[in-house]
Amino acid sequence: MNSITFLGTGGGRFVLLSQRRYSGGLWLYLESTIILDPGPGALIRALQFKKDPKKLDAILVSHRHLDHYNDAELMVEAMTYGMKKDRGYLVINKDALGYISDYHKKSVRLIIPNAGEKFRINDLEILAIPTYRHEDGIGFKFFSKRGTITYTSDTGYSEELLDYYRDSRILILNTIFPASKEIETHLNTKTAAMIVKEVKPELAIIQHFGMSMLNASPEREAKWMENETGVRTIAARDGMTIDLKNLMESKEEGQLKLDEF
Repeated sequence: MNSITFLGTGGGRFVLLSQRRYSGGLWLYLESTIILDPGPGALIRALQFKKDPKKLDAILVSHRHLDHYNDAELMVEAMTYGMKKDRGYLVINKDALGYISDYHKKSVRLIIPNAGEKFRINDLEILAIPTYRHEDGIGFKFFSKRGTITYTSDTGYSEELLDYYRDSRILILNTIFPASKEIETHLNTKTAAMIVKEVKPELAIIQHFGMSMLNASPEREAKWMENETGVRTIAARDGMTIDLKNLMESKEEGQLKLDEF
């Protein structure tokens, strides 16, 4: 099944420490099997949501914050069958590379992309995209056979990033704050809506919620964004799966089909 599963939708230190929302990252079944930004608990949540880490083809890390890289070494061990076989890719932002031990690096193929560079994981082409005012991190644009999926990573708003988000079938925006709270280093629902209104993906998904967003209600904020942009917008939930095949088929029916645990 071509799909995206949210192993965790929490972001920021207080949600991370409380686990009010999980911090496991995203699990992608595209042309390859990928875990994206495996934060604390990624291995546990993968097993909880019936994903097999031994079948991973790649681990992607966007930047050096704990809620994005913490379980990367654990996932390397799973992907390499307990470090018994050299296999798979670790794609990692250059500033996060120092958090990975040489022991783990030696068993994988390392890719350290700069923003604007393309690379491949087997048959899947991926573009590393820039972020704005956030740790010199990178986002990722996946050119899947089921359509282009773009993950903003943690970023502030910049008009210069809009071209990187265009032509996305699904746009996943790390939206840590509600519209009432503004900060240059992260998106809130107001700036996320500005992006969605301009880019017009088929589906916008907000996730990576901080405590103030959870208190404000991500679902209410997503509904406000949808009304502002005219683009179907949902707030991800822990364990939620987007079936890309069903999404393609449901476009004709005017319905969005989601699977949830």
